[in-house]
Amino acid sequence: MEAVIKSAPLEGMQGTEIGDRPVPKPGPDDVLIRVAAAAICGTDKHIYKYDPSIRDSVVPPRIYGHEFCGFVEAIGERAQRGFEGELHVGDYVSAEMHIICGECPQCRSGNGHICIRTKIYGLHEDGAFAELVKVPASNVIKLGPYVPLRVGAFLDALGNAVHATQIVDLAGKSVAITGFGPIGAMAAAIAEHSGASTVVVTDVSDHALETARRWAAGRSFTNLHTFNVKSMSREDVKRAVDAITDGVGVDVVLEMSGAPAAINLGLDIVRMGGLLSLLGLPAGHSLTIDNYTRNVIFKGVTLQGIIGRRMYSTWQRMLSLLRSGLDVEWIVQATYDSLQDFHTGMGRFERHEALKVVFFPEGEANANARLKR
Repeated sequence: MEAVIKSAPLEGMQGTEIGDRPVPKPGPDDVLIRVAAAAICGTDKHIYKYDPSIRDSVVPPRIYGHEFCGFVEAIGERAQRGFEGELHVGDYVSAEMHIICGECPQCRSGNGHICIRTKIYGLHEDGAFAELVKVPASNVIKLGPYVPLRVGAFLDALGNAVHATQIVDLAGKSVAITGFGPIGAMAAAIAEHSGASTVVVTDVSDHALETARRWAAGRSFTNLHTFNVKSMSREDVKRAVDAITDGVGVDVVLEMSGAPAAINLGLDIVRMGGLLSLLGLPAGHSLTIDNYTRNVIFKGVTLQGIIGRRMYSTWQRMLSLLRSGLDVEWIVQATYDSLQDFHTGMGRFERHEALKVVFFPEGEANANARLKR
């Protein structure tokens, strides 16, 4: 089968090839899935560039990619049931690609998303940038017709956004999103869909902020405020947010960038007793919090670290949001009908020309025709 392979411990095209790999053989507890659509994630970019942060986790050769949807091709002898109900050949599915042990204290206390022995398919095991992928049946999620293929392609990432946004009821809340990349864009869509009264978006890119404004205009959402934190001082942004919120500050900050300046801005603009939901990863392992006493302790704020998706309450919530009309298909801004275009698609993703890039290994028309059978 055709697959995208991290073939050597090198950066870019030198370390990644599109070539033939054996079709994976499902074990008794596995499901073999024919990939209909797969999306690039930030982790895939790190693998492609062979960043130092990823080198200990990826041992070439490795098929990467962990955001996908597809159709059940074959089922192991003990793999008749997925997460919710029986599985049959031809079912439209996705999968949670974090594989947990089920035995550690975190798993046994309902916190499997922070399992100490997590393995990630597409990182530690072969993933979904291929025609076929093998996944444990317990991680397979059946999808309904309300999930378009272009959205099914990035449910892992959408799950991160749902996890980050759904730790608090956003209805009627003022929400700031620091970083309008792919997951920041998803978070904005979820906030609007959930009834947030005001959404503030900050970024260092005028292009990203213009994308946010076009999205809001398309939804007739008039309470969007955007600020370029590269051209505006932190003090000016805070004054503007104070004016928007009558001097109170925003109720919720969704931190998606990992930039120390953005995290400190979030602490500046959040209200007393507010919440910061922290998903972005800093470039290094450490950062400095400015005026910790004033902005954390005396404000009485809650800081919530977000990793992955809660298994499987986040998936249930995400599918409920999509069923109720959450629109995130607009986030897909580049598609390709072959994995042969992987390098081109990765280039567009790296240059921030597309929030989400999706590949259809057998062509989008063919995948949609299969979906309608």
